[in-house]
Amino acid sequence: MAEPLKMITPAMLADDPFRPARVDFEKGLSSAPAFAIGLIIVNVLVFALEIKLSLLTSRKDVIYAGAVYGEKVFAGQSWRLVTGMFMHANLGHLFGNCLALYLVGMAAEQAWGRRRSLAIYFISGLAASFASAFLGTRPSVGASGALFGLMGAVMVFFFRHGNSFYARNRRVGNFLIAWSLLQLWLGSLNPRVDNWAHLGGMLAGSIIGAYMPSRFFEDKAAS
Repeated sequence: MAEPLKMITPAMLADDPFRPARVDFEKGLSSAPAFAIGLIIVNVLVFALEIKLSLLTSRKDVIYAGAVYGEKVFAGQSWRLVTGMFMHANLGHLFGNCLALYLVGMAAEQAWGRRRSLAIYFISGLAASFASAFLGTRPSVGASGALFGLMGAVMVFFFRHGNSFYARNRRVGNFLIAWSLLQLWLGSLNPRVDNWAHLGGMLAGSIIGAYMPSRFFEDKAAS
């Protein structure tokens, strides 16, 4: 006698005997990434100081204030590699970078936690500043090099661990790939955009993302 047909349930479709159980990257995702919010506050305060001291009125003033500029950096002013990543040229520049930092920061903090995300940000920012100083010809300011580093790290993270997540989780990495390529293309059309910093930061972040252990999977292994 033939067995009655069984109803196919969503749980049955979710199970894949040839792959390990998937995890939900978005579960417990914080909408207030502390490290990103802290950096946003610092960027806003630095920009307010730039406005108060009238440090954005000319190229000379921007360089004086601490912009990344190869001629000055290689003359011994290596501190510019740090100060430049906290300065911004105008309010739109600041807003765009802070918004991107908040959004990418949520994914980064979920993957690595606050301290490791902050380390990725700073190391990528330093690499971006060095690339700008070495290859660029104009003074450069902004957090975008460090941001491209964070994006590169998150993209590599999803490339490494993509099969461990649900398809809807992997859209984060896919979106960042498309968005970063768009920004690099737009930057190539605008001589005022420092794509050397973007590329330097992304390269550094991608390398870090390939080796940085994820607290997300450490937590899963410990449970």
